[in-house]
Amino acid sequence: MQQTLFLIPHEWFAGPLLIAWLVLGVVVMGVLRWRTGSWNEVWNFLPVYGIGVVVVHFVLPQLEVDGINPADPSGPWIKQGLAVRGYGVCLLLAIVAGVGLTLSRCRQVGISSDQILSLAFWMTICGILGARIFFVIQKSDEFFSRGHSLWQTIIDVVDMTKGGLVVYGSLIGGMLAAVVFFRVTKLSVLKTADLIAPGMVLGLAIGRIGCLMNGCCFGGLCEVNLPAIQFPAGSPAYMQQLRYGELLGMKTEEASKESLQSGFARVVLHVQPAGLADQLGIKVDDEISVRTPDSEQMKFMVDHAEDWPEETMPIVVVDSRRLGQLAVPMGALDKRSLKVHPTQIYSSINAAVLCLVLWFFWKFRRNDGEVFALMLILYSIGRFLLEMLRRDEAGLFGTSLTISQWVSIGALIFGFALMAYVKLAGNNAREAVEKTPVSAG
Repeated sequence: MQQTLFLIPHEWFAGPLLIAWLVLGVVVMGVLRWRTGSWNEVWNFLPVYGIGVVVVHFVLPQLEVDGINPADPSGPWIKQGLAVRGYGVCLLLAIVAGVGLTLSRCRQVGISSDQILSLAFWMTICGILGARIFFVIQKSDEFFSRGHSLWQTIIDVVDMTKGGLVVYGSLIGGMLAAVVFFRVTKLSVLKTADLIAPGMVLGLAIGRIGCLMNGCCFGGLCEVNLPAIQFPAGSPAYMQQLRYGELLGMKTEEASKESLQSGFARVVLHVQPAGLADQLGIKVDDEISVRTPDSEQMKFMVDHAEDWPEETMPIVVVDSRRLGQLAVPMGALDKRSLKVHPTQIYSSINAAVLCLVLWFFWKFRRNDGEVFALMLILYSIGRFLLEMLRRDEAGLFGTSLTISQWVSIGALIFGFALMAYVKLAGNNAREAVEKTPVSAG
């Protein structure tokens, strides 16, 4: 897990970065004047130049992240700099790789590279919007029950620096954008869908590595002899295991509605002998609620627990209906989570294999739409199974099935229906290609 690859220091925005942009702008304007022999191109460049100055000096500093002040860990946070996130870098690489793979084959079906680039732009924008909206709906209780102001809630909703995108939301948003694009450009829907399908899952394979770096989309506890991974303190998996009491040596389940209203979120099912929960006096059937510091503060304090006297360390508070508030020193906590299934890696491998299958199946398709239909069928099956190993989503509609599993069922049905439709329609893909002239561009 590596959420932040590096930080651009706060001091750079008013100094080196701004100076570099000012110098670069002057050089560009000089080159434009020299190459064209007129001032027209220079005047056209000036608005871009001015926007760049505003972005570097005013906008980017507003996007800086706050962090713990090492000299005063319990005091106000301080500016750390502009974070370059591993998740964002992987997302960018995913888009470039997916589009690049599609461009390598687009001329074979008579579609120009300009059309693919335009389609990719709109699908990317709408795909990210769809992925974020899906995530916000899925986690609506976390976004809208924090007691934040309207402005802070809006900021939370649009802040994607630490992830928070759902694949199915991206697929839905991207497909809606594609449908509109196809109607405007008159491109063949099924033919183009077949063309872009391998690139979509290649992007997904790379994007899942970003999930691993971000620590999201994590698996459940791995208690069998299978590959497993442990995440550092402060990670989503670590924080969930702490709230569920697993890092304290107990197993719990969600409490009744009455207990939830009283502030007790979990009911204890099992207490590990000699574990932290046992030492605190917690028993089976106790109703508890584990309250923790912020994830960033948790990471800092757990990593530096040995540097702080016990009486000055922040604490994890366990509220028990029977025992009251119980303090857990940071030094008593493990520095890493319990072992979990590496679902991000499984998902990445699954998408990479699916990309290869679709890439080679494309040559053997008989009708337009078969490749895209096969993608929906195989991905839905794989995603449904992988959800069984994940731990970051709750069941819906009174079942253990997550929202992604319900969408997988719908996508699977749609995939089979699409496959049946294109076979009954009998539109031969090879004949269609031979009759389609290759566009320029």
